[in-house]
Amino acid sequence: MAKRKSTIIITTLILILITLLCILKKDYIIYKIDYCRGYLLSMFSNMNQKDRFTIVYPSLEKKYMRPYAAEEHNIYHSGQMLFYRSLGNETVSQISDNLLKYTHYYRTYNLRKAIIKANALASTTISKNDILYIPHSLPAAVVDLKKSSMPSIPPVRGLYFTGNSLGTYNFIKSLKSLRESGINSIVFDVKDIPGIISYLSHVPAVQELDTHNKRTVDDIASLIRIFKSLDYYVIARTSVFRDHLLVRKKPEYAIQSRSTGRIWNEGSKELWCDPTNKYVQDYNIAIALELAHYGVDEIQFDYIRFPTVGNLSDASYAWHFGKMQKEEVIAHFLKRAYKELHASNTRISIDIFGVVAWGKSVDIRKTGQKVELLARYCDVISPMLYPSHFNDDFDGFNKPGDNPYYFIYQGCKRVKSRAGNTRVRPWLQAFKWRVSNYNEDYILKQVKASNDAGAEGYLFWNAGNDYNTVLRAMASLKATVSSKGTANNLTDPTNLTQR
Repeated sequence: MAKRKSTIIITTLILILITLLCILKKDYIIYKIDYCRGYLLSMFSNMNQKDRFTIVYPSLEKKYMRPYAAEEHNIYHSGQMLFYRSLGNETVSQISDNLLKYTHYYRTYNLRKAIIKANALASTTISKNDILYIPHSLPAAVVDLKKSSMPSIPPVRGLYFTGNSLGTYNFIKSLKSLRESGINSIVFDVKDIPGIISYLSHVPAVQELDTHNKRTVDDIASLIRIFKSLDYYVIARTSVFRDHLLVRKKPEYAIQSRSTGRIWNEGSKELWCDPTNKYVQDYNIAIALELAHYGVDEIQFDYIRFPTVGNLSDASYAWHFGKMQKEEVIAHFLKRAYKELHASNTRISIDIFGVVAWGKSVDIRKTGQKVELLARYCDVISPMLYPSHFNDDFDGFNKPGDNPYYFIYQGCKRVKSRAGNTRVRPWLQAFKWRVSNYNEDYILKQVKASNDAGAEGYLFWNAGNDYNTVLRAMASLKATVSSKGTANNLTDPTNLTQR
């Protein structure tokens, strides 16, 4: 008892002494507290302060999201590891469908194979409460693909890729080397002429019609994230009014025949949706907006025109927005899309017939592509100036395909003269059809012509995605630029002389 009293007395005396010292040293203690607080605040501020030179710390300018913020109760993520606890009698395919968004994979079957291999599964049916390791999972924070501002348009040096190419390992494997070669943009098919949507879409009309059934990409966000990680300018191309699958799924969306009351041009190789049909326009705008949400920099509208082949006098249109000239129809659609996509911070480009660059009224009346009107509602115009696509003796040239400089230069200059402030970025020919000598020099002449005409970048088209000749030409161009001491500017018109 005495020992306990002694302890209490000593403790009380110590507390009194500490209190007296605090009173006597009050100012000094407050100073030290403020000093420590200031040091910690300064340190925290320096750690989180954005450098005003974003070239030094570009990552600080990116927005991030946490993919596991609202994770399901049976998903466990830590560091670089992701585990999944089965809810009972699930197949690996079902699990892959549900977890694809948490991985770097963008094809379900690739994830399925990886899960089976990583877990050494003998059966593809997973029992309740079994734990699976999910390979190649996303980190705790990933770049948010949704854009908060309108992307700037670089001097594009781009390649086109089909939807089928997107689903291959070789395509993904090639992206890094393509970037190192000087290519800085990928144009990929969202929807080509056959009408198949190349990715798993959540657009209601796409799901109802199942036009993405034969897709090659199951998670488009993962693919776009791969593009962005390599600093590509991402362009999603869609064939607008020439859409065979939509015509077959919804015959009432097609241009109608006056004589038969059925689909116009039925049985031919060219099936066209009605450009004046509101539902056709809405279908295409909805797909474009979904891609904008996923973070593509630019939507490229191809086949944004009326048909030019077939019995055009037999074609009957819905005129949902009132009867107007063909060029007014196309401009009206583009205006609708422009308003929606710009509100989503996404650029718009359009492809136009190469011959339209010459501005002949007969071509404008047929296609509905009038540069002066279209330029008001897009950011970039891409004339398809493939020399071999011009008719023989066009502008006095017996073989247009053998005169690349003339047709690229003249086409770009003519479009620029009517496009106002809208950029011109031509499609260049990367195939040998109707060309006597298709080689690197053929590519370089087109690049030279594009630059000389004042175009801002260029795109290469090869339907089979064979760009070996282009890449050899780019390597030659890059070497020429380096030898002249230019700052690796592959669009400098002074780099090469015409050969």
